[in-house]
Amino acid sequence: MIISTAKQDVYELFDLLQIPYKVYDHPPIFSQADNEKHRLDIGAVIFKNLFLQNASKSNYYLYSLPISKRADLISLRALLSESRLSFGDADMLFDKLNIKPGSVSFLNIIKKPTTDVFFLIDKEIFDSEFFGVHPNDNTSTIVFKPSQISTILDHFHAKYRFI
Repeated sequence: MIISTAKQDVYELFDLLQIPYKVYDHPPIFSQADNEKHRLDIGAVIFKNLFLQNASKSNYYLYSLPISKRADLISLRALLSESRLSFGDADMLFDKLNIKPGSVSFLNIIKKPTTDVFFLIDKEIFDSEFFGVHPNDNTSTIVFKPSQISTILDHFHAKYRFI
């Protein structure tokens, strides 16, 4: 089996940082509807990721939250002291995180370690023993403990906050 470079880079980083993980392969998942269609019984909360920008397109955010939770962009905007937040487009997503829609997560930092994207992770992640995100490829889900998120983001000196 040939593993894509994107996935392999994630697995190598986890091995380097000694982060235990499990991988579940599945058909490509691009949306919450796809996730429902291919529901996996993996014993983990699945997270969705929203790529956001402020009104002047000077600040970019990647907001990770449970797939079942509705994003409250009005409260998020106030928390970040932004006048407006909107979804960033696919071109800017690729420029900022070197990834295409459908495979977005904070693990994209591996593909673009010098990004100026600010990572926002919902604190609900700590309510679960395990959670899952795409390993920079939407044909797999990598499952690991939420406590390891800081290890990964700190490794790249990323800007992040649990909210």
